Amino acid sequence: MPRISNRTGVVLVSLSLCAVAAGVTTVNASAAPNASSHGRSSASAPSSLAPKVTHTGTGPTGYTVTFRYKAPKAKSVRIEGEWYFANPYRLSALAGTATETVATPGTLPAQWKPGDIPIGSPNSSAANWPVVSMKQDRRTGVWSYTVPLPSGTFNYGFYVDCATSDQSGCTEVADPANPAWNVKNGKVTGSVEPVSQVYVPSDPKFGTVDESWQAPAAKHGTLADVTYPAPASVTPAGKNYLAVYTPPGYDPKRAKAYPTVYLNSGGSNELDWSTQGSVGNILDNLIDTGEIQPMVVVMPNTTGFGDSSTYDTFDANVVNSVIPYVEKHYHVSTAASQRAIGGLGYGASIANSFLFDDTAEFGYYGVLSPGLHGNYVLPTADQLTDDQVAALKKVQILVGGGWQDPSHYYHASEVATLNQVGVPVLPDYTNGGHEWYAWRVGIKDFLTSVAFFPPLAG
Repeated sequence: MPRISNRTGVVLVSLSLCAVAAGVTTVNASAAPNASSHGRSSASAPSSLAPKVTHTGTGPTGYTVTFRYKAPKAKSVRIEGEWYFANPYRLSALAGTATETVATPGTLPAQWKPGDIPIGSPNSSAANWPVVSMKQDRRTGVWSYTVPLPSGTFNYGFYVDCATSDQSGCTEVADPANPAWNVKNGKVTGSVEPVSQVYVPSDPKFGTVDESWQAPAAKHGTLADVTYPAPASVTPAGKNYLAVYTPPGYDPKRAKAYPTVYLNSGGSNELDWSTQGSVGNILDNLIDTGEIQPMVVVMPNTTGFGDSSTYDTFDANVVNSVIPYVEKHYHVSTAASQRAIGGLGYGASIANSFLFDDTAEFGYYGVLSPGLHGNYVLPTADQLTDDQVAALKKVQILVGGGWQDPSHYYHASEVATLNQVGVPVLPDYTNGGHEWYAWRVGIKDFLTSVAFFPPLAG
């Protein structure tokens, strides 16, 4: 039923996981001015300018967030935030084409109501979020913007002195006061993440959903950005990047080797899942509550391997370079039955290419928002061979995504194909579009329901 980081190797950056928003300050508006609770800051974060989350106790959500950016000489600073909202039950129906852009109300946070979800406007596979001007304090040179937000994790970034009204030709930059975990003393190791994140708690008085499973946990795992030999990589040549999560208390000498999840981004860098996807915090919380066992999660950079329209090169890189590197440098099981693979969008199609063509490499598959990527087309039921069906029945599968994702018809067609040939699959749909709001839910469900769990009933 649908659900309505003493290792060898080149470890470049290894940091304890902090808050999704590393230097975020949380303030209770009803407390004395100095009675504030501070998140653990990253090494390079000037916390005085990090986002300030304030519990106001007033509508519409009970919380506001103040964003700040110091640029005394700038003529304009705009902020883009993952905060258009809509009631999912009032969205126009999808016609069932991969390219359809669906009109949405696109209400702003001040109009948020219980039941509303973050969703782009218009709703498409692009990230269509509001961009608004910030106000400058001429005395300090600091630009600021305050907005009420419901509970959850929100991505945001800045445009500085962008001359175009639609931000074309301009580069979005992350918050220097709240940088990604692979930034230390202003230097980036691995890929550059162009946006930052802020987590907002829930005030149930206003009907906001408890998203504390995305919040900074008491016990933090470790993230490391590593460079591994990748002969198939073109950019950079002969090497590429992995973000690797190791759980709290990771013990390279414990008797039982750790299971491993290989988690692919949507045709982007190794930072995406651990920043925009908040996966480090999600793992910390699920391990802490005992919902999942401690595990190692490997997030590859899915770019730099030449023609992205074919999966052969990247898949071979996973089998011949990534897995051998991880199994040599981390205390993980070498059994395919203790390996899971997942991904979103393009990364979901990578998972599908293994699922249907090289099933024996992994025991568990989390396919989130798959779609028409490159030249990979899902086989139909009558195209699957008996050997393929037999192999599919030996693994555990979750296929999911947002009900309002323009490619939802494609998710549903994969579930239908598997059902037609008698392969158990867990459909996992949630209200949401082709965006991180839905994928955070999807990865939580995959980890707590399928990965390293007993088989589904046939």
